[in-house]
Amino acid sequence: MHSGADNNDKRERVLELLEEEAFLRSQLTVTASDYRESVLALVRLAQGDTSGSRTAAQVLLSLYDGSEWHRDLTDLGVLDWGYLQHALIVIRGRLVLGQSVEAAIDNGDQVFSHLCALWAGLRNDRRYSNRCDD
Repeated sequence: MHSGADNNDKRERVLELLEEEAFLRSQLTVTASDYRESVLALVRLAQGDTSGSRTAAQVLLSLYDGSEWHRDLTDLGVLDWGYLQHALIVIRGRLVLGQSVEAAIDNGDQVFSHLCALWAGLRNDRRYSNRCDD
């Protein structure tokens, strides 16, 4: 006899879940233009020689090839608020848009080859080589 009430409860729960998903999706949304702009901002920073440059490079390279490059996420704290925003947009853009960082910008393959060479010392196989004995 309670099947009508049970069905209404189930429908309400499904609607709540759909609303929650729509809200979360809206919070994570990033435009292709914002993604591109943020990738370019981090590329410019990564071409420098500061702790922020290193962090920007690692964010970009981690998203470019996560098996070769890893970012300690606590290092995001060295970025100023503007660059932190760019880093978060790039992370969201890579995941939500499904577009690789190198595809987001002109000459991306060349730009990322250059970043790989510039920051080669931070590759996983080199970064911790002085800490581990095989």
